[in-house]
Amino acid sequence: MEEKLAKYREEIDCIDTDLLRLLNRRMALATDVGRVKASEGLPLFHPQREEAIFQRLSRLNPGPLSEESLRSIYREIFAASRLIQYKLRVSFLGPEWTYSHLACISLFGHSAAYLPCGSLEEVFDSFLKGKAHLAVIPIENSLQGGVGHSMDLLYEREVRVISECYLEISHFLCGGARNVGEVKHVYGHPQALEQCRRWLLENVGSAELSECSSTARSAILARDDPNGGAICNLYAAQHYGLDVLAERIEDHPGNTTRFIALGNYPIPPTGKDKTSILFAVSNKPGALHKALGALSSINLSRIESRPNRLFSWQYLFYADFEGHQSDVLVQSALDALAEHVTFFKILGSYPKSDPAQPFRIETEKMRMGGDRTGGRDGFA
Repeated sequence: MEEKLAKYREEIDCIDTDLLRLLNRRMALATDVGRVKASEGLPLFHPQREEAIFQRLSRLNPGPLSEESLRSIYREIFAASRLIQYKLRVSFLGPEWTYSHLACISLFGHSAAYLPCGSLEEVFDSFLKGKAHLAVIPIENSLQGGVGHSMDLLYEREVRVISECYLEISHFLCGGARNVGEVKHVYGHPQALEQCRRWLLENVGSAELSECSSTARSAILARDDPNGGAICNLYAAQHYGLDVLAERIEDHPGNTTRFIALGNYPIPPTGKDKTSILFAVSNKPGALHKALGALSSINLSRIESRPNRLFSWQYLFYADFEGHQSDVLVQSALDALAEHVTFFKILGSYPKSDPAQPFRIETEKMRMGGDRTGGRDGFA
């Protein structure tokens, strides 16, 4: 048995040596690419190029490596390649180890520099003032719909949507207590408390519920409270040294939030794209009907109305549809739409992500060597 294992391990060591050589060769080529980009004044981050690489490898992948594992591996390879060229700075709604932070990691890996901001306005302004190369914001949730504040700022600020991701929102009760029965105080973001309301009532019904400004803040409070429990994710539990007392306590499984990345340059088509727009119509009979009729030739995947904060009793419509703004069919539809609206803004065209395959925090932590049973021991 030992002889057979030794043979397999020797072969693995040889493969790892080859991988190391090839990865360093890839990093050297990435350095050359970075020089060309810098000399030509080209954008440093190209999500469509990264997606094209993954799609090609996915088609070639014979297994047993899963598509999810392949994407996870290449996410970090892409991040390392970018780090060779420059240090990508990304602003997000902080603090660290919130779901927004994890959405950033799902898009750009662990090697980027992440800049936590105290408000969505600060996220936008950090990017627009050049403190960050990109920004990441939540745009909609599968249970609660659109994030109104994000849509307001997309209307008011000049940015482009360049990428998107879906993040599974899985909640864990974490703390320093030995078991759930010892928890007397539960800390959580208002949305997290609401999404776990039934479980909390059935399992810690006598505990005091305290609202917090973020997932990270709830973990900090639970860390400092011997009888406290935080509703948080596994990254936050690890970072703040908390044990997992109960897993997946959300009332509705499959809760997913969509995030978008913001930049200041257009993204070329990949053949698998999505476009986001904002528009407004006049207050006349049939105005909205005519606007939507102009879009009848394309697959409209989402439309949501939002009060215009700058003009009372006027409404904006946020819409997503399949296709790139450079596609002939999409161009024709947008030209027709422009004839029936009072305001029109293309937010961007970008590679489309699959909501059925969201970034799963729990899976990612297991792949990184974590253990769900505890922060202090299992994540060591």
